[in-house]
Amino acid sequence: MLHSLTSFRFVAAMMVFLYHVNLFKQFELGTAGVQFFFVLSGFILAYNYRSKFSQLTLNQTKKFYLARFAKIYPVHVLTFVISIPLVVMYFHPNGLYAVKFAVMSAINLMLIHSFIPSQATYFNFNGVSWTLSVESVFYLTFPFIIWLFTKFRVTRNVLKSLIVLFAAWLIMFLLNMNLDADNNLWVWMLHIFPITRLFEFMTGVLLGIIFIEQSTNKLKFVNNTKLFHWLELLSLLSFVISLVLSKQMSPAIVRGVYFVPVWCFLIYVFAFQKGVLSKALSNKWLVYLGEISFSFYMIHQLVIRYSEFTGIAPVSRYVLCFIVSLVLSALMFQYYEEPLRKKIRFGLFKTSKPSVQLSNSAMIK
Repeated sequence: MLHSLTSFRFVAAMMVFLYHVNLFKQFELGTAGVQFFFVLSGFILAYNYRSKFSQLTLNQTKKFYLARFAKIYPVHVLTFVISIPLVVMYFHPNGLYAVKFAVMSAINLMLIHSFIPSQATYFNFNGVSWTLSVESVFYLTFPFIIWLFTKFRVTRNVLKSLIVLFAAWLIMFLLNMNLDADNNLWVWMLHIFPITRLFEFMTGVLLGIIFIEQSTNKLKFVNNTKLFHWLELLSLLSFVISLVLSKQMSPAIVRGVYFVPVWCFLIYVFAFQKGVLSKALSNKWLVYLGEISFSFYMIHQLVIRYSEFTGIAPVSRYVLCFIVSLVLSALMFQYYEEPLRKKIRFGLFKTSKPSVQLSNSAMIK
């Protein structure tokens, strides 16, 4: 298990939380957190599943889909139900709005809301669930992506692969640089549309394959512990510098793929778990926070929205929101997320237990 990266999941979830309570608003912390989740999702799935998809089989693909469904959908349904009172407040009690509510509910529960170019749709109900709509596309395409990457041996020449990757990133960056923030269609196309966000996921998948090959080939630098002390520090410093520089840039640029190179560097370095910082992040309590981070991510914005009715002063309310979100996420993980995940995968459908568990390593996302 990649303990340090599991712990980083909670750090990313906290970035999103801070963004939603309007702290450090000058930084796009929410954007940074989401980009981290998207890249990490591809990396972890490649790390866990590369050998399983050397051949693309129907049975293995079905098992993978079931595992991903079991991980994200129960929590999505629960937070959807919790969000209903908030949504109902904006609907008038007549037949037309009842139909609209039913349609919007169906779109959300089918996890297709990020395909609809309307902010009122993709941010409806539990706002953060738009990322699950994107992640569901990642999961649907992953078996084919990893199979194609393996089949065409994209890492035979690592340098060539990285050059192609950088060129793709640069194109995406330039597109966001010229984005008109008032053009809602283009904002949706570049920031919300799942096919566009596939770039981050595919980057993570490729990075995961490179990591596996280099770690298993026992290259000399892998055993250089002192080198990793510095690389881990450098990767964190790179993120801090990129965050500071982001203040000078348009939000349209930062919300694109701005943080992807930094996250790739950090994920790759910390995945080796050789340096002193990764050792610190392997603390069992930090790892536990990483394990409950998906529930935290999914519940925190709802807690914030409900807290607005309390009339509590902002700073006190933010602290209360954090505590409540943390407690609820721990309870959800212990008594709902994990039991249902196991029940769906190993109980109702009688699938054999795989050798590698994803629940503690993969996001979500």
